[in-house]
Amino acid sequence: MLVAQYLLGSTVSNQICTSSISKLAMSGSVIKNVAVVGASGSVGRFVVKALLEENFQVTGVTRETSKATLPEGVRHVKTDYSAASLQEAFKGQDAVVGAIGSITPGEALTLQKPLIDAAIAAGVKVFFPSEYGIDTSDHASKDYIPFLVDKIETLDYIKTKQDKISWTAIVSGGMFDWGLDIPGFGGLNIPAGTATIFDGGNIPYEATTLAQVGRAIAKSLKKPELTKNQYVYVNSFTVTQNQVLAAIEKASGKKFKTSESTVEELFSGGAEQWKSGNPMGVLAMIAGAVYGKGGLAQFSTKQGLWNEKLGLPQEDLNEVVKAYLARK
Repeated sequence: MLVAQYLLGSTVSNQICTSSISKLAMSGSVIKNVAVVGASGSVGRFVVKALLEENFQVTGVTRETSKATLPEGVRHVKTDYSAASLQEAFKGQDAVVGAIGSITPGEALTLQKPLIDAAIAAGVKVFFPSEYGIDTSDHASKDYIPFLVDKIETLDYIKTKQDKISWTAIVSGGMFDWGLDIPGFGGLNIPAGTATIFDGGNIPYEATTLAQVGRAIAKSLKKPELTKNQYVYVNSFTVTQNQVLAAIEKASGKKFKTSESTVEELFSGGAEQWKSGNPMGVLAMIAGAVYGKGGLAQFSTKQGLWNEKLGLPQEDLNEVVKAYLARK
């Protein structure tokens, strides 16, 4: 009798489990195959790594001229960005992650709109536009960072198509290690051992490592119903300039030479360069926005972080800095 009850219970349990899986699959919420456009770039390679660690089937999409070698287990597809080429690259994909970027207005939308159209034509379920920075849900952001107008227009465009494809926009604030790689970005020059401190250096801002961005995308794809048609706010840590400098001095064992300035001077200097035709002026504008210009820096308090909901632990500033310097 007990054996019979056990077998009956096991059968019912299996039926319930099978039914649940079937319903989940029918709902379109299971994501398995993911294409990453710009898979060899500064963001894309970390996205690929994180997706592999989460056991997704990954296709890396690069330009025809790319000489990149992608990790083992990644299907590599090259495209000329024509509609037919992109549709073929996206065939059989559940999700497409955009990991391309430009600081020139007009280019980002030109690149991303065809991706969205091709993804829809190929039957893709979800598209991640190339965000990963300043919060573009605040349309005032375009008044401070010129190229953000394209990102905003990209989101506006896909929102008109969300009956055909869903979207998730990852907002990550300042790209922490990317910024450290650029001498002078945000006032910090590690090779020279110098730092410009803005407005006292105690303004809190959001910072996220490239690896954390990749993990945020992978975690979001694990919970597609939670992140569907959402701006998802993540970071590695909320820090200040003074905290970052202290971590770098501790890890390097070197005392930096510091000078003082203001966020307004940082931003306006970059804006003048931009207006005079120097596109690199936008880097100072980005740094100014990260440090609080326009009220764009503190989404952890304004919007709330998604880290816990995604199962994405925050990182330790000192450990991240120590590991960063060890790689140099």
